Amino acid sequence: MQLFSFGYAGHEFAVAATPATGEEQVAVDGQLVSSARHFGIASTHEFVLADLGAVKLVYVLNLRAGDVNYELWVNDAQVLEGRALVSAEQQSAAQAFAAQQAALAGEGGAPAAPAPAKSNSWLSIGLIAFKFLKAAQVVKVALMAASVAVYSVMFTLEFALALVGVLVFHEYGHLRAMKKCGLPTKGMYLIPFVGGLAVGDMPKTRWQDVYISMMGPVFGLVLTVAFYIVYLVTDSHFAGLVASTSALLNLFNLIPVHPLDGGRVVKSLVFSGRNYLALVALLVISALCFVVAWRLGLYFITFFIVLGVIDILAGWRVGLAEDIPPLTRYGIWFSVLWYLAVVGLFIGMILLIAADALPGSEIAIKVLAS
Repeated sequence: MQLFSFGYAGHEFAVAATPATGEEQVAVDGQLVSSARHFGIASTHEFVLADLGAVKLVYVLNLRAGDVNYELWVNDAQVLEGRALVSAEQQSAAQAFAAQQAALAGEGGAPAAPAPAKSNSWLSIGLIAFKFLKAAQVVKVALMAASVAVYSVMFTLEFALALVGVLVFHEYGHLRAMKKCGLPTKGMYLIPFVGGLAVGDMPKTRWQDVYISMMGPVFGLVLTVAFYIVYLVTDSHFAGLVASTSALLNLFNLIPVHPLDGGRVVKSLVFSGRNYLALVALLVISALCFVVAWRLGLYFITFFIVLGVIDILAGWRVGLAEDIPPLTRYGIWFSVLWYLAVVGLFIGMILLIAADALPGSEIAIKVLAS
């Protein structure tokens, strides 16, 4: 039973519901793109279209007025808001659908005896839930403001803003990678003293896990190089310190300890091998990296190399039991070289800036040597 339909950017969107099963379906140009059971009159569907990107459809069914209010979001930006009328036949079926949803929700997903219909109260609940969805944006802004305030106390306002910018750009890299993989995203959150967090569905393959994990540091590397170029051109002390700090923060994220980005990458590499040869290869590479870091006096990195190896050994059997498509042999070697190259570039940037004797840049060296 079709509830409503509308058009956008040359596409025809149609929403249908099946009262017997409580299932809602969204079709675009006649092709099913999302199917779910939301147990209520306020629903959200997220999917990906090749020419648009990440799409989110939010709607609230108003049985008393015989209409539905909907919003369409594309790549986290609202592009359409409208209201569609529901015919008398559709409204009757929709009332049965809402009653079924309410019954399922009341019994934890099992059918229950019909309760007296009070569409007005259900509508109020649905609208309140819809408002809470919008309120999530307020929470993100509040956390960002709190991060700026905290870092302003620790440093200066200008440096706090730059630091937040570094974190946002890093997390944006993760979000872009998730969307590239066709995974729904919920945005990013900045947490004072912790950093940032990009929220979305879990990767479905080991390659997606590697790609999403690496794109945060890759975006961070681009920003680091950009600030370093500004430093070279303008001789700006501020730009040089931001570049050094950005390199240190992103390098920290590449430490091979779960749930940091580096930990996710290394686990995907080892568990893709699905045999002890992969584990031995990891131990050999870790030993070589340990020796190189020790000779360079980067004891901070050697410490976390040891922790990373312990983390892998502790979760070895659990990782092998996970039913996730592994990396191919080519994917494994490409990921290893990608990971080591990005780590090396960040270390090189830190050493390069410190070699210029820029006041304050020695902090990153002291951290790595601690």
